[in-house]
Amino acid sequence: MEYSVAVLAAGYSHRFGSDKRLASIHGEPMLLRTLQTAMDAASAFEDASVQVVLRARDPVIANGLKKLPIQVLHAPVWPVGIGASLAHIVEQLQRSGANPRAVLVCLGDMPFVESETLVRLLQSSSEDTICVPVCAGTRGYPIAIGRKYLSALARMRNTGMEKLLRIFADGVVDMDVSDPAINCDINRPDDFHAAMRPDLFGKIFASRDTATDAPLPLLSE
Repeated sequence: MEYSVAVLAAGYSHRFGSDKRLASIHGEPMLLRTLQTAMDAASAFEDASVQVVLRARDPVIANGLKKLPIQVLHAPVWPVGIGASLAHIVEQLQRSGANPRAVLVCLGDMPFVESETLVRLLQSSSEDTICVPVCAGTRGYPIAIGRKYLSALARMRNTGMEKLLRIFADGVVDMDVSDPAINCDINRPDDFHAAMRPDLFGKIFASRDTATDAPLPLLSE
């Protein structure tokens, strides 16, 4: 396996008020749209696979994804933050004998990111870098983490992405993209309604609480 595209979807949507993974984006569940983008990006490479991390007990969502060409994983019961999900992915990849050049970390609640953005991030990644997209001066997701850092991820279950970028700052490479959706994570109903409203250029508005100096979003809601 050359690349892994990992979609994190183990959160509990507390701020959204319902399971946001099932929120309808033009007639299809948000998570399915995100996964389709991931699969489209993976298809651009000869040896890339898609993993999705769900909650420890998540039979309804898991059953709904059975027919997709992806690997469905279940996060530990606790904690369910981004660090635990990433560690679980790395452990499962290692157990299967896979040693990808890079793991592209995607969030399940960011369905508007363009597949071309994912492809560019993977193409720009390397074994010893952490490639972060930047749009209008603001970092966002997905983030491509090189092979060099994967073993460390398996030991950092309680570490969020923001701290990870600080710890390995020497390996972080910013990549400019023209995709505002890298900063459009959906945490609340207001975020969802704002994101569904296109501007004059056909792009998607960033969520209302996304500021230029805001930290990277965490999948812990």
